[in-house]
Amino acid sequence: MKRIQRLEPVDRLMRSNERDCAQRLAGVQQRLAEAAARGDELARYRDEYQRAFRARAASGMDAKGLREFQVFIARLDEAIGQQHRAVEQLRGEQERERQRWQDAAVRSSAVAKVIDRARRDERHVEERRLQRELDERAQRRGDRT
Repeated sequence: MKRIQRLEPVDRLMRSNERDCAQRLAGVQQRLAEAAARGDELARYRDEYQRAFRARAASGMDAKGLREFQVFIARLDEAIGQQHRAVEQLRGEQERERQRWQDAAVRSSAVAKVIDRARRDERHVEERRLQRELDERAQRRGDRT
């Protein structure tokens, strides 16, 4: 079995691994974008709710209404904090997946270079063999004359 034939399964495996890593990275990036968008949405909602609270408070509000607004804003702040932590966790996961993908790409590229080198070597061997045959034929023709 030629060297290239032995290396081709390794090349397929490396390329498959690189694709898998890229897909995982893309998935994490999508989840990160969604989580960040949810966090932004929660923050906008809290801001709107606080504006509504200030407007109602300026026109007069009883203690119960005031307390309900404060409790709800506190819950929104807690949800925003949880979402922020989720985003940070996803950023860490994204960085780990990005590093895995880069490592896989480097390995895949290295195997591809080895295969290219092996192909070049095989071509040179074949070219030398053909040249040797041509030289021998030419020499036999020269010996016959």
